[in-house]
Amino acid sequence: MKTIVINLPDRKDRMILFNKNNPNLEYEVFSAVEGYKINYAKLLSEGFDTDHNWIDPLLGTPLTKGEVGCFLSHWHIWNKCIEKNEPILVLEDDAILTDKFDMKEIEKLSYDFVYLGWKEMGESEEIDGKLVKPVYPYWTLAYIIRPDAARVLVNNVIKRNIIPVDEYLPTKMNEIRVAGYKENVVDPVSRQDGGSNVLASSRYDYFLDFNIHAVTVATDKTKALKLFESAKAKNSTIINLGKNIKWEGGVMENGHGGGQKINLVKDYIRDKKDSDILIFFDGYDTFLSESIEEISYRFMEFSERAIFSSERFCWPDETLASQMEELNTNKTTPYQYLNSGTYVARIGELRKIFKEDIKNGEDDQLYVQKAYLTQEHSIALDVEGYIFTCYEPQIREKNGQLYNPVTGCYTCCYHGNGGERQKEWMGKVYHNFYGFNYIPTKKYDILSDDIILIDFMSKDMCQNMISLAEKKQFHIMEGDKVPAQELRLKEIEQWEKLKNHWNTIVYEIVWDYWHPCHMWGLRDAFMIKYEMDKQRELRVHNDASLVTGSVKLNDDYTGGILEFPRQGITNKDIPVGKCLLFPGQVTHGHLSTKLESGIKYSLTIWSSRYEGDLN
Repeated sequence: MKTIVINLPDRKDRMILFNKNNPNLEYEVFSAVEGYKINYAKLLSEGFDTDHNWIDPLLGTPLTKGEVGCFLSHWHIWNKCIEKNEPILVLEDDAILTDKFDMKEIEKLSYDFVYLGWKEMGESEEIDGKLVKPVYPYWTLAYIIRPDAARVLVNNVIKRNIIPVDEYLPTKMNEIRVAGYKENVVDPVSRQDGGSNVLASSRYDYFLDFNIHAVTVATDKTKALKLFESAKAKNSTIINLGKNIKWEGGVMENGHGGGQKINLVKDYIRDKKDSDILIFFDGYDTFLSESIEEISYRFMEFSERAIFSSERFCWPDETLASQMEELNTNKTTPYQYLNSGTYVARIGELRKIFKEDIKNGEDDQLYVQKAYLTQEHSIALDVEGYIFTCYEPQIREKNGQLYNPVTGCYTCCYHGNGGERQKEWMGKVYHNFYGFNYIPTKKYDILSDDIILIDFMSKDMCQNMISLAEKKQFHIMEGDKVPAQELRLKEIEQWEKLKNHWNTIVYEIVWDYWHPCHMWGLRDAFMIKYEMDKQRELRVHNDASLVTGSVKLNDDYTGGILEFPRQGITNKDIPVGKCLLFPGQVTHGHLSTKLESGIKYSLTIWSSRYEGDLN
């Protein structure tokens, strides 16, 4: 009888141990399928349906990459048994043949499948003094398989839904002639000696074969820039279910509402697979500190099929507080109450949670809280902020991650739920975490002779630069021949980032278009503020700059238009955050027309005209 030993190519240490434990055994090594290197195209060509979600039916958790590799290794050997039409003794590389092992005796057994080293999870039926009929056998450490059994095990059903091999075999016990030794004749080495390549040692060891849908509802996308920009920074994509949708979910700032969010999600998942994962973010007061992929990995570590964020306060119905407290086993954190603003769930479970109707104007959080309290669903609260953290004043950046010292967790998403104060704090946390990241671009548009336009800042970044500036004092520089209310970027600690962006990105654009004889870096950068009761305009002037950059930081005002009289160009239709570049010293005199309403903010950037021309 042919003997095959299953061994991973990178685990030669286990073969050394195997040979030491079984010195006289003749065998052939089968190079095991490496779960980390599974080729989806190869699986599809062999008839496996990789679109299905492969779940451990016993634990309800996704299969690990090692489990998938282990199953496929045995499956290939079963096919070999059919192809060669001969029985095979299959051993995993942590097997130890005991002194009870007798090959001649084993070869005489007439059963199609015989367990030599195994564990019974049920109550087996005795056959004779040595053998039993397994009911729920575990382990694939050592067994004999004959072609008739292999043909039963290799079928199309399992190709559609792979499960761990030692959980698959018990499902076929009534279809094959099977026996198992009452006392094992093959034992496993200890885990300490052999180690395991099947169990998950981290969240990255799971075989994630399903679609992930990250969504939000932002009927006004401009209010969700932090969310979308943070997703982009983490190489993630978030689908906006609120695009081109009229908001009918109530005025959230004034009280209850938000049912429309649930209805939009229900519409979205209508044709999605139950096994897929949906991650939801409130649009206007959340941002990512980790990727969508990381969120999905962390979700896999929970046994529940839906994880909602949690917060310090029971809102909107305080009378539900005690019930939620009773359900939470972890009382060590202050976050005990369900928040519906961020969550991750299997779509099949989400359908159940959202099965009851809700009107657009009804409160989405109360709706989900009531579903949670029924205890009819597989829901857990993220009370440690392991995935989602709701408003927390102590949250901070640490080691390049967003850290919550209250729970000691590095979170994936921050939700500044609450009123304007909480949203303002969220903005501060966001910019402390990401900093002001200028938009990299190598492209430019030519507007006129020697006036070009480049991408430079996001709208959200512009707004937050204004917020930072307003915490300082705008002032008129003494001796300024063209006086204006100004604030240096050095005063809001953004000078170094601007210099770095100019030197690495803008320099190349300036060189490509103008080919200046020399470039000496930045001279100065400052914000100018125009107000109705103070400075409203700026007269025609030239700049003390080789190349000037001008950025419109807001557009909620009238008048105050930047004009170039000689070139006939204005910035009236230039979007917020774009940067006009022009030679400011001689040919491109410019002015700001009188402000008619509102407050205008602009950013001016000066480059040095000669070596040593530094402010």
